[in-house]
Formats: sequence, structure tokens, C-alpha cells
Amino acid sequence: MNTFKLKKQTKKLSSEITNLLSEESINEIAREVGFVKRESGKFDGFKFLDLILFTEFNHKKLQLTSMAKSFQNRYGIMMSKQGVDLRFSDLSIIFFKAVLEKVRIKDSTSFQLPEKMKDVYPKSFTNIKTALIRIQFEYDIKNGEILDLSLHPFREQDISDALETLDSIKSNELIIRDLGYIRIDVLREIEQKKAFYLNRLSFSTNIYEKKKSKFVLLDLGKIYKYMQAKKLFRLEKKVYIGSKEKFKTRMIIERLPEIEYQKRIVKSKATALKKGRQLSDAFKAQQGLNVFITNTKIPANQIRLLYTIRWQIELMFKIWKSIGEINKVGKMKVERFETFLFAKLIWIVINWQITRLIIIELFNKDIYISPFKLYDTLKTRIKEFRIALLGGVENVINFINEIFMISPYYHLSEKKKDAQTWSYDVIKTFNIYI
Repeated sequence: MNTFKLKKQTKKLSSEITNLLSEESINEIAREVGFVKRESGKFDGFKFLDLILFTEFNHKKLQLTSMAKSFQNRYGIMMSKQGVDLRFSDLSIIFFKAVLEKVRIKDSTSFQLPEKMKDVYPKSFTNIKTALIRIQFEYDIKNGEILDLSLHPFREQDISDALETLDSIKSNELIIRDLGYIRIDVLREIEQKKAFYLNRLSFSTNIYEKKKSKFVLLDLGKIYKYMQAKKLFRLEKKVYIGSKEKFKTRMIIERLPEIEYQKRIVKSKATALKKGRQLSDAFKAQQGLNVFITNTKIPANQIRLLYTIRWQIELMFKIWKSIGEINKVGKMKVERFETFLFAKLIWIVINWQITRLIIIELFNKDIYISPFKLYDTLKTRIKEFRIALLGGVENVINFINEIFMISPYYHLSEKKKDAQTWSYDVIKTFNIYI
């Protein structure tokens, strides 16, 4: 293996992580945001971050009393559980958020919260008895940079966030977003910035073809039946979307294989049954299609493959929940919950950089690594990582190198499990990671 290249990259990453999470750096952030008002040997921002980040991974089990005991064991400082509780406030949220911001596929994930948080995180304007949080996540896959990682009430829809983050788009970037982010003014702004978009189109969107200066509404149900009869699996059209303001775009329609179509129908029937509805013939026909819009010139037969890059966001969300356990929320005040959540996101972001480094390097050696397995190992060795971090850059280098060396033995990707979330075919075809 090219250990020189790994050593060089590992040293850079280890230095960044160590500098970011150093006692001096963390305490400076704590003072800047007002979380710590004065210098104190008893309590500071670094000790508080260390306590939450490296004590109990499942924050549902992290009780105030156990935190007070851990604080005493770690630093020899007595603190009551009431004293610990007082540290969770609006300022602790601002402090942890500021740390996170130091450390662009677009999507969001959500999960249920205890009902007592419904005033801060309402599910919707009509359902005021349920608390649900949405996390917006935007990632620059080429550079490995996280562009947006923010918390929102569930009722704040994706399209609102898409508008808020338009300023970060640069020329020649490819913006890949899911159904909820499509709006004509957003697409137009992307084009004006000389960037590119690739979206999956909702079946509820009005789609028109222009024939003899007239706009003719397309019927996707009829298109599916036509493609089925002609045994076509792909069509490309120049179309216009939108009811009032019509936006010209390139559309690629793909007919699903029969087995995938049947899976969608079964899932749709189950959802309809719960809501006491029937599936119309038009709806059933639409379920046999994937519809994409883009302003790229990428060949139509590669569009769906390129879009699968967005599945890596879905992979991240699965890791956040299954391994990061961000959705395990006990009964606690909102300030404590948000501080815990930001701490967990700090851990996730740091380990994503380590994971990405190892995956890229081993991919160059034709060794395919499962992010799930790698993250799980990093989770089980969180105390070792803390010790390495406190020991300085060389210790972090050694820690990452050790994880790298065991990865070909313990973290190999299993094609069946990882096929739909981590597409190495995309990497090979479009040179995304290299």
C-alpha cells in the first residue's frame, strides 16, 4: 500500500482534528460565544465538551447524576446534578453549534421527539401534539466539505432551506437534490450562477411539451404504457415544467424493471390502506417510472447512475441513526437535547473525515470498504480516540493508521447490503472521489 500518501494525508487530517478539539481552541470558542464568562480551573468549555462527547455514547442513557460522577472521576471536581443541569442552556447550544461549524448533495432527515418538545419542534401547523425535528444536510462530495448541517422544526419544508442556501452555489458545481427541493426560481438561480442541477421530478409536477407554439400537458401514465408496449426503458424530452411560470429543461424518463415496479406498488398499497384510500390506474402507471430533470449534457443512460450519489446522503442518515443513535432521545429539557445532538453531530463530522480518508485510499487499491462497519469500529473505540486526541497529533496519526490497517480485514463492503447506498460504480464512472 502507498503508506507515504496515507501518512501525508493522515498527518494533515490529524493536525486539523487536534487543533480543532484542543483545549485552547475549544475554550476560546466558549469564551467568544459567552458560554464561559471568565477563566476558571473548575469548569470550562473544553471540560464540558469532553464530558458529553466522550462519556456515554447513547445520550438517552446519559443522566445528570452520572455526568456529575464522570466529571469528578475525570477532573477531580465535585459538581451536583443541578449544577450540571444549569450548564445546559441557550448558550451551551450556541457553543456546541459554533464548534460544529468549525469542523453539496442536499437532503434532510427527521425523527420523533418526546411530546414535551412540541412547542419548539412542532410536526406541522395542524398536528401540534407531536414533536418532530428535521436536520438539513448539504455536502460537497468532491471536496469532502459539509456546507450545511442545521436543525429545524419538521414543518419547515426542504424548499425553504434550498432557497436559503443558494448563495453558496458556485460556477460549474452540480447540485443534486431530491423531490422536496424543486422550485422554478431555485432552478433558474442555479442556471444563472452557471451551475448544474440534477433532480428527481415529483409526479404532481405539471410537465408540458411545446407543439406548434402551444403547451400540451404530458400524461406520465400514458407514457409508461407506451414505453411498456414498445419495450422502451428510457426516453429523453425537452419539456417545460410549472403551471403558471414555465421553465424549460431536459427530462429523462426511465421505466423501472418489473420487480422494482412491483415493490413500489406493494409499498404504495400498504400506505393507501392505512389512509383508507384506493390507488388509481394513473397512479399505478406513474409508479413504474423514474423522472429526472437536468441541465447537464451527461448522456441519458448515465443520469440515473449519477443521481445515485444522493444515496450516499441516505447512507449518512442511516449511519446517524443506527450507529450515531441521534434519534434515541430521552425525556429532558430542550436545551439539553439540542446540546447533546450538536455534540453527536460533532462526533459524526469528525469521524466522517476519517472514514472518507480511509475509503478513498483503499478504493485506490481496489479494496471496497463499508462505511457502516468502519463507523461502528470508530464508535466502539471512542475512548481510545479520546486518549489519542489528548496525546497530540502523533497519537491521532497512529490511531487513524491503525484503523486504516485493520479495515481490509474487518470493514469490507458486502455488496448486497451496501449496493443501494454506496455505489462504487458511480465513483469509477464519474471520478467523484479520486
